[in-house]
Amino acid sequence: MESEEKERSGETFTGLDRKGKAVTSVHFRDCVFRNCDLTGATFRFCEFKDCSFESCNLSLVKLPASSFSGTIFKDSKLIGINWTEAAWPKIQLAIPVQFDNCLLNDSVFLGLHLAGTRITRCLAKGADFRDADLSKADLTRTDFSGALFGQTDLTGANLDQARNYAIRVADNRVKGASFSMPEAMALLYCLDIKIL
Repeated sequence: MESEEKERSGETFTGLDRKGKAVTSVHFRDCVFRNCDLTGATFRFCEFKDCSFESCNLSLVKLPASSFSGTIFKDSKLIGINWTEAAWPKIQLAIPVQFDNCLLNDSVFLGLHLAGTRITRCLAKGADFRDADLSKADLTRTDFSGALFGQTDLTGANLDQARNYAIRVADNRVKGASFSMPEAMALLYCLDIKIL
């Protein structure tokens, strides 16, 4: 990936190693990143539109003012990313990011509008979803151990086979959300009631 090329379209990057490197003002459209190591890289003012990351390591990546539209992460490691640094549109026309079978531990999604997104079969230990809009999101089969939910919009979200979540019904919007047993019992533990 040559830093002077500012438009990259329809390309496949395989085995790319950009650990700790900076990429500035590059627009990626319909690009595929496969088996790339981008640990600790900085993507500043970059745009990712309809891209996919497959089996990549993006842990501790920094995303100042970068934008995402229709980007899919699959079988990838995305630990410790502060997604709030990215540029998020005021009006969401497409689902910005989706995650399938990824490690999202200690990532920050605080206050982001991610309605309709997919976070499936992921490990999201200690992730911060407070004040986020996850309405109609597909959160199935994800492990939310220690994840933070507070004033989170989970209206119509699907949490079938999701596990280890601590979601206080009184502090979050959960109308129409789907939960499966026995994990749904965790919702009762957050209420001030006695279970006999």
